[in-house]
Amino acid sequence: MSDTNTSQEPVLSDEQILEFEQQIKDEEAQKIPLVCQEASIDTLEEEFKDNEPFLKKISNLSKVHDKIRKCRGDGNCFYRALSFAWFESAMKDTAKYNERLAKLKQTCELLESSGFEKLAFEDFYDVALQQYESLNQNDPDMLLVGFQSDEISNAIVMHFRFIASAFLRIHAAEYEPFLIDEMVSIDEFCSMHVEAFGRESDHLQIIALSRALDVPIQVVYLDGGVGNEAAIHEFWPSDQDEREKIKTPIKLIYRPGHYDILYEKM
Repeated sequence: MSDTNTSQEPVLSDEQILEFEQQIKDEEAQKIPLVCQEASIDTLEEEFKDNEPFLKKISNLSKVHDKIRKCRGDGNCFYRALSFAWFESAMKDTAKYNERLAKLKQTCELLESSGFEKLAFEDFYDVALQQYESLNQNDPDMLLVGFQSDEISNAIVMHFRFIASAFLRIHAAEYEPFLIDEMVSIDEFCSMHVEAFGRESDHLQIIALSRALDVPIQVVYLDGGVGNEAAIHEFWPSDQDEREKIKTPIKLIYRPGHYDILYEKM
């Protein structure tokens, strides 16, 4: 008999590969704060100085927008960017503050209605509520410090993840058809992709939070496609909101795999 070597390289499971990829992301992400100070949109031009298609789109964006606020690219950037912008814009508007405070308090009922045990979310909710109620001190620096704290910022991220999950679970019949290609149920999707800390977000999560929080979200997509204008996707809480367009959307900017906050010129 010939002496053959039957040993093989160990085969990593999908879960192990995801963990490995996440570890690399986390190590890279540690280099910047969870939420950064506002910066000029010119920083995007520096970031993509060797990417001509991106530069053209950024140049056109800068006609209407002048600032960007970057968030750490740790897989939670959508939730962190959205929640910070949701808090920040409420701080500048008393009516909006009161409306969103009531909405935040209602999220407990939403979560329990979808099957979440209070014990699973109450700590995250308490942190989110406490941070939100501190907005009445009208201190932007304190808001930023809170969102730069791992304990506070990550608790808010988890509460917003749970809100998205609860909404999708309750409206499973409406959103499960979108998961045909993934061949998973809405419950499986929520467990794997919505509730899991560090997992990136897509359209379903954006739709869920827009509707659950009753807030329009506008996402500017920065990519290398043809044309000089960045694509804009709008997510409205209801058909009526989309028709009337009275509410001001929260603006995010997306480039492959990452969300930040975008500000219009005042």
